[in-house]
Formats: sequence, C-alpha cells, structure tokens
Amino acid sequence: MLPSWGARVWGRHPRELTLVVTDPVGRGLLHEGDAGVPPPRKLVLRPALGQDHARIDVVRRRNWKWLGPWEATLPPGSAETLPDLDSFRRRVDRQQRQGESLVMVAELDREIVGLFSLSNVQRGAMCQGVLGYWVTGELAHRGVGSLCVAMMVDLVIGELGLHRIEVNVRPENDRSLGLCRKLGLRREGLKLRYMSIAGQWADHVAYAIDAEDLPEGGLVAHVWGTPAV
Repeated sequence: MLPSWGARVWGRHPRELTLVVTDPVGRGLLHEGDAGVPPPRKLVLRPALGQDHARIDVVRRRNWKWLGPWEATLPPGSAETLPDLDSFRRRVDRQQRQGESLVMVAELDREIVGLFSLSNVQRGAMCQGVLGYWVTGELAHRGVGSLCVAMMVDLVIGELGLHRIEVNVRPENDRSLGLCRKLGLRREGLKLRYMSIAGQWADHVAYAIDAEDLPEGGLVAHVWGTPAV
C-alpha cells in the first residue's frame, strides 16, 4: 500500500505517478502463464517508498540465483561500503522527493515482480536519466519487463518532462537486448568497462530514447496497439 504520511515524489503525491493496468493478459499486454494458472487481474507500477524497500529486498534475495550475475557491485579494491537497508531507504526516498531518481515497483495482484529505477537524473542542458530494471525469474518470459520499461518512458518523457532516457545492457544479456529492440530504442554504441558487475568491469551496449523519438500517443500504444492505462 502507498504511504499515508504525505510523501512526495517529484513534487507529486505517489498516487499521481501510480500506473494501473487491468486484465493485462486479456488485453494482450502480457503473455499467459502456466496452464491452469489464472491470469493476473491487475499490474501496478508505482513509486517504491518507506517499507516497500524491505519487501523488495526480500524478493531480490529470493531471486538471487537469477539476478546475481547481472547485479552491479562495488569495483575491486573500492574503499566504499554498501549502506544498510534503512540508510538505503532514507537515501532513495530523499532522492525521489528531490526529483533525483524515480524507483518504481511492479506488482501483479499485489505480488512484487520487478523494480524499475531511473537514476543519475540531470536537469538543465542534459535533462536525462539512466533506467535500470530487474524482473523475477518466474515472470521473465511474460513481458513484464518490456511493458514496464515502456510505461516508464511514457511517464518520464511524456508526462514528467525529461528529454532523454538511457538504458545500458550487457552484450551477453540477450533478453534485455531483445527488450530494447522490441521497444525500438536507439542503439548508440558500446561502452567499454562501463560498470562493475558481479565483481568485474563489464562492457555495456548503450540504448536511448528521447522526446523526439517518442511516438505520438506514447510507446505502449505504439508497440502494443493499445494504451496501458
């Protein structure tokens, strides 16, 4: 549930940034699951605040075998230390209040299935952010990632007014490369040793989309033929 203590994200109440997709499978926005399993009734993409971070951490740890090979890590020899969960929560919530990041949790029928984080937000002449994301292993084949990334693009560029979003993907990550191609993101080149991943400096392929690229009516409507909300 959303916090009731008057939180603000980018100057707005979190409910103003909450995106709700009803019957996502029936509308062709997500793929069906296992036979005999009822399709989800609702997908919600909303700001992660307060105690959400503890719930997200539980899901991330549960999916560590799936997510671990792609996780950003402190580089070898770094003198930095990772913050504890409470310190991390306070920092992220502060950044969201100040419009420096946007962390959105994806839930299917109230179960956390992914996280979509816009970081390194810059204003002024740059006016951009970098989008990273993860989806739980059991939902990796259902289209949650591509739909939520497209929803983030429509929200951040189409409504919140940033000019550009960048997505950086490891060359070995075929699923994320396919996601970027499906959404029509512009490939901009290879960044050598761009980020420390699982303890090693890893190359990344840079993709981007900006306001000029955003199709009329939004990215979701362009790719799936129907708006998400």
